[in-house]
Amino acid sequence: MAFRHLLLACFMLAPVPALAECSIGPVSSKDVSGFQEAVISVSDLKTATETWRDIGDFEVACTGKAGPDMAQFWGLSKDTLIDQVVLKKKNATRGFIRLVKFQGVPQVQIRSSGMSWDTGGIFDLYMYVDDVRAVFAKLRARGWQSYNDPVTYTLGPFTVTEVIVRGPDGEALCLMQRDAPPYDKAQFGLVPGSGKGFGWPFNAALVSTDFGPGEKLFADILGWKTHLNGDSKSQPPGDNPLGLPKNIAQDYSRQFAAYAPHPTDRNGSIQIIVNKNIVGRDFSDRTDPPNLGNLALRVPVNDLAVFEKSFTAKGGAISNSRRALTLEPYGKIDILTVKAPNGARIEFFAQK
Repeated sequence: MAFRHLLLACFMLAPVPALAECSIGPVSSKDVSGFQEAVISVSDLKTATETWRDIGDFEVACTGKAGPDMAQFWGLSKDTLIDQVVLKKKNATRGFIRLVKFQGVPQVQIRSSGMSWDTGGIFDLYMYVDDVRAVFAKLRARGWQSYNDPVTYTLGPFTVTEVIVRGPDGEALCLMQRDAPPYDKAQFGLVPGSGKGFGWPFNAALVSTDFGPGEKLFADILGWKTHLNGDSKSQPPGDNPLGLPKNIAQDYSRQFAAYAPHPTDRNGSIQIIVNKNIVGRDFSDRTDPPNLGNLALRVPVNDLAVFEKSFTAKGGAISNSRRALTLEPYGKIDILTVKAPNGARIEFFAQK
């Protein structure tokens, strides 16, 4: 009996195997501009996976456990158990969603009961949908809420119908039905005319108190290109997807800019938003694992050592030092973390 207990103890202390059960082969991120995947920390992995699969029309690409190197990279004990599911759109090689479930560790929601004007962390992931009201109804039937019902508005050359939904762990998704001008829906992983699902995340928003530090990070230090920028107020009567009171939405503007590495490809962009004259809560001190919600964005680079040297030479600060580990479906990688001025985690990685 003692020998059996010893064997069991040895098995439990053995390193947890890295994510290995994949329905796809190794994925190359060499030609991807912007973030390759978004990491969402969830409390119920099964329910979250079903939502992305059944309503989002994503497919499960990989399942399994993260290895101890990932836990240590995130500043946790190497014995921390982390279950993972990687989801993607059919035939897609980018725009993945990685759901992670941390076992047996204290957690809080990163943006606990957060409003759209509260700062800190990753506010939401932007995804196109073919029928925003139909998708919203399906999510609401599963307990998701929103900051407002779907709203149609015009921003520059675009007319969109939009709703920002919030899941059970505080993760927020911006679902956009672009009414005009026409665009290639298949480019974002949608099946035109199907009326179901949402495309892969093409943008992520970081709500901040000050525009300058974020602009310095993305434009000056990283050298990313500006794809969209402006300073806008809601038009009368003030309807808006952010849940702002109508008078405030009309009186106070929102400054914004979206940045991506490629000069013409905005996929995987990161957007800064500053709500002027509105002071909310700040969640920037809650953005580290294992907390719940939109946890991190992962951006591929060709050579991480070269990236790190250039980044630090321009005044950039590294939050989690460079580490080698295995991350399916990419295989062996080097990875490090940079924190945006609002605390949002951006993890840069290079395949070996």
